[in-house]
Amino acid sequence: MGKKIRLNEIANELNISPTTVSRALSGTGRVSSKTRQKVLAYAETINYRSPSQNKFNAKNNQSSRSGNVAIVLSRDLLYESEFFHLCLLGAASALADHGYETLLILCNTNEYEPLKPAVEKGMLDGVIFTRAIAHEKSFSFLKKNRIPVVVVGSGVKNALMVDTNTALACRELSSSMVNSGCRNIAYIGGSMNYNVNAKRLEGVLMGISDYSIEPNTNLIFRDVVDFESCRIAVENAIQRKADGIICCDDVTSLWTHEVLTRAGLSVPKDIALASCYDSNDLAHHLPAITAVHIDARKMGIDAGEAMFRLLSGTEDRSFIPVEHTIHLRESTRSKAVKRYCHT
Repeated sequence: MGKKIRLNEIANELNISPTTVSRALSGTGRVSSKTRQKVLAYAETINYRSPSQNKFNAKNNQSSRSGNVAIVLSRDLLYESEFFHLCLLGAASALADHGYETLLILCNTNEYEPLKPAVEKGMLDGVIFTRAIAHEKSFSFLKKNRIPVVVVGSGVKNALMVDTNTALACRELSSSMVNSGCRNIAYIGGSMNYNVNAKRLEGVLMGISDYSIEPNTNLIFRDVVDFESCRIAVENAIQRKADGIICCDDVTSLWTHEVLTRAGLSVPKDIALASCYDSNDLAHHLPAITAVHIDARKMGIDAGEAMFRLLSGTEDRSFIPVEHTIHLRESTRSKAVKRYCHT
């Protein structure tokens, strides 16, 4: 029975916060003796034992779990997009509900050195990666050490994947651009080291091809990772008569709009603009920018819950799907007159 009880259920039953329940069970943090005894007594009646409680009661037993799960963020992307912050909050919240503590580990692309000390010291029960990296080296290292892995993303081996159908989402996005009147669509993509960017490009090209339009390969820009490379890509797209631009994410979309504005072009009057990932910044931008919307916090929660099930031995899937929607906004409104629209 214990494996199906969550901390928030105990909290609701006792009319206290999940954080207080976690602290009471683990024996750490500020909790009154009376509250702690109340929580322990109730947990005993329902046969509930959290990972942190096991650690507290059997810390000298080498076979006991640490009660810790690492969440890995890419150092180069930490400050760029709200996605990673929301995903982190969701995963940490879900893990806390089950009594697990979260260790935040920053890694550069395709490196696992920062993980090694925690693994070698037996400090980790599992690892959640917030982005799927092509040819990721750490997965085999973690598998060798029998540490389960959950990845927010797809296209990887030796890990449970939590992701939306990125190719389908971007296919629908580019189709909406064609429906709005665009015929010469540019794509500005990020680092191809990340699997998601390859899937985004794949979907964009499919969506254009669905309308018997040959994608213009001269309008595909890969590995755009900073404002300067974005500026060059956008200026080339303008010179090559693009009537619409699809960007890989929210940050690139904002860079692109800034370059278009500097060039004297208006969105959507002169050129349409859309993003393969949504954010509050895009929703409240002037104009609001059309985008693929994914609930990043829920994605993190799903990843945290998946990790708990893996550690409990109740998860046998390799992929957990996440829903997406296309939020159509002012930046691609169909009645806009495109300066470079071809007939």
